[in-house]
Amino acid sequence: MTEPANRNLQTALQTGQLVVLVIAVAGLFATIGRRDAVIDSNAGEIRELRGISADLVKTSIEATTTNREQDRRLDDLRDRMARMENPR
Repeated sequence: MTEPANRNLQTALQTGQLVVLVIAVAGLFATIGRRDAVIDSNAGEIRELRGISADLVKTSIEATTTNREQDRRLDDLRDRMARMENPR
């Protein structure tokens, strides 16, 4: 090969390498961007689940308290009925 043809070939190879390198770096940034988007989405879903869990715990506590209060009231009514049935 002649010297100019050899240089043209080297230039073409270097340009090809540069294009491949630019594409690889762009792909890396795109992958990082997608990963960050997934992480942000998951973080938002975790915050939402944390809120739902807190609400469920509050509801469970309120239900237990309500059941205890109703049990206490029923016990009071039973005591009153027992006193009415067995006057002294």
